Amino acid sequence: MRRRKRLRFENEPEALIMNSLVDIALSLVIGFIVTIPLFFESGIFVNAPGVAKAAAADVSDIKVNIRLLDDGAILLNEEIVTYEQLTELLPELLARSVARKVIISTDPNVRYEQVITVLDLAKQKGAGQLALLRSRR
Repeated sequence: MRRRKRLRFENEPEALIMNSLVDIALSLVIGFIVTIPLFFESGIFVNAPGVAKAAAADVSDIKVNIRLLDDGAILLNEEIVTYEQLTELLPELLARSVARKVIISTDPNVRYEQVITVLDLAKQKGAGQLALLRSRR
């Protein structure tokens, strides 16, 4: 058999080397696999107690502490109030607060319905952050 010789033109480009393109493509894929979780990180942030104390030293903020007792009483910053008084005082306290943080703690036998009602009220009155504290009993 005779071999055919292919005629080469002067302006014809040489064959494309695919090895380097495959290396680049695989490098990009690996880079995307590594960096994608950083972009879609969850929005849960945990503050260390030391950072919170340092931030509190700079700015004095009015805190809203609500404690629900077993007998149905509500303590607002260690003062006994009714639910109606709570609805009136809560917006005033939150208006003077920079962080608008409401901290809610309960006695062990408080019903969830009462806790959710107070959480909902605090959110409606303009609370920016809600925190639930658990007692160590």
